[in-house]
Amino acid sequence: MNPNEAKPTPSPEGSPDAPMQGHSYDGIQEYDNPMPGWWVWIFWATVLFAPFYILGVHVFGYIDTYQEDLAQSEQELAEMRAAYAEAHPSLQIDEASLQKYVEDPAMAAAGAQLFAANCASCHGAEGQGLIGPNLTDKYWIHGNTNVDLFNVITKGVLEKGMPPWESVFSVEERAQLVAFIRSLEGTNPPDAKEPQGELYE
Repeated sequence: MNPNEAKPTPSPEGSPDAPMQGHSYDGIQEYDNPMPGWWVWIFWATVLFAPFYILGVHVFGYIDTYQEDLAQSEQELAEMRAAYAEAHPSLQIDEASLQKYVEDPAMAAAGAQLFAANCASCHGAEGQGLIGPNLTDKYWIHGNTNVDLFNVITKGVLEKGMPPWESVFSVEERAQLVAFIRSLEGTNPPDAKEPQGELYE
């Protein structure tokens, strides 16, 4: 320090920025700024908790290890999946299961809403056929069983411009569409498209 320079005047003792005693070097003072009380309490809490945690995990076993927590969580997840599967059984696609949908007016009504929103632009609002074929007569291009209809809805007919719907509609929704399409048979709407495909009596 230049001897001609005035020494800094220390702050009054007890003021918020009072320097620590004896800590002044070349005019640089070290001030006593204690850590916030909440931080100190958290620090000491972690220090005191550490031995209980180590003993609980590695000696007495009253705290689960990571592997034990993971195994328990996986078991709980498996139980949840099993409970969901039991409460929401997956529809098995065969003629018998689809026929139950066909015979249920509520399923056909649900299918009608899906059809109006997604299929009518190609098949007509009444299934009379536009770009797509007429769905009200007895002629079918890709088979006329319930499973045939379900498969066409699921996989689409790309060469004819019909997209697959399996990523859009659930299995149940596709079954509802089958139910609605079956309800259209023999309705003879006006301006129906000419027959296409094979006749099925």
